[in-house]
Amino acid sequence: MGLVVRNTKDLVKPEDFKLKILIYGLNGTGKTTFLSTVPHVGIGASETGHGKGLIGVATKGLDYVELNSYEDFEQFCALAVFKEKEAIGLDSLSDVVKTYVRAKALSFPRQKGDSLKRQAGCPEIDDYGVMGELTRKNLRKLIDQPKHVIVTAALRIDKPDPETGQGEMLIGPDLAGQMFLGSTAMFDLVLCTRTRSLLKDKNDPKSRYVQYYYVTANPGTGIIAKNRLGVEGGKSFLPTEIIFDPVNGEGTFPWLLNKAQEAYKDYVAKQGAKVA
Repeated sequence: MGLVVRNTKDLVKPEDFKLKILIYGLNGTGKTTFLSTVPHVGIGASETGHGKGLIGVATKGLDYVELNSYEDFEQFCALAVFKEKEAIGLDSLSDVVKTYVRAKALSFPRQKGDSLKRQAGCPEIDDYGVMGELTRKNLRKLIDQPKHVIVTAALRIDKPDPETGQGEMLIGPDLAGQMFLGSTAMFDLVLCTRTRSLLKDKNDPKSRYVQYYYVTANPGTGIIAKNRLGVEGGKSFLPTEIIFDPVNGEGTFPWLLNKAQEAYKDYVAKQGAKVA
C-alpha cells in the first residue's frame, strides 16, 4: 500500500473523532466504573475475582471476553473479537503484563541457562525489557484500531534514582520496563484517578464524603497525566481536574466525548465562517 496524503483537520471531524485513553490509579478509584460508562464497548477482562474483576459493573450488561493467556492478549489487541463494536476496553493492562506477558518473557530460553530466581518465575533485568517490548507491540496494535480505545492500569510510584538520573518521584501506570513512561506517550489522554475526603457542610463533620476525580494534566507533583485535546494553538478545552460522578453523568466517557465533539464542532464552524 502506498503513502496516503491526509489533512489534520479531518482528525477533528466530530463524527469521526476517536478517544484513545489510558486511565490509571489505585484500586477502587473508579477505573472500571469509568470503562463501564462507554457505550457499545467490548472489554478484554484480566483481573482477579468473579468475572475477571467486572463483578462491580455486572448490572451494566457489558460484553466481554476473558484474557487467560498471552495469546488471548495478542488476539484481543489485533481485534479478533468485537469488530462490530464502537469502542474497545482493556481492564487491566497491568494485570495482563504481570501475569501473561511476564510468563511469555520467561518462556524464552537463555543460552547459558536460567538462574534459580528465573526458574521460580521471577523476572530479571533483561526480562523486564522483553516484557516492555511485548507490551508496546500489542498495545500499538490496539490503539491503531479505528475505534475508541480505553485501557486501564494500576498505579506505581517510582522514587528518585541518582543512578538513572531520575531526580523526582514519579506517579504513573504500573507497567514493566520502558512502558512505565513509554505507554503514556502512546495515548491522547492519560488520566490519573484519585479520591479526596470532603465535607458537604464545613460545619458538620458527619457530612464527610469521598469525592472521585481524575487529573488530566501534570500538576507539577510528579503525577504523569497528559491531554492532547485542544483547539486554537493547542489550548485545551478540558480542566486539569475533572470530577467523576457517574450518577449525574459528570466525568464519564460520554461526557468527555461530548466535550471534545462540541469543541471541535465549534472550531470547524468558525473555520468555515472565516473562509466564507
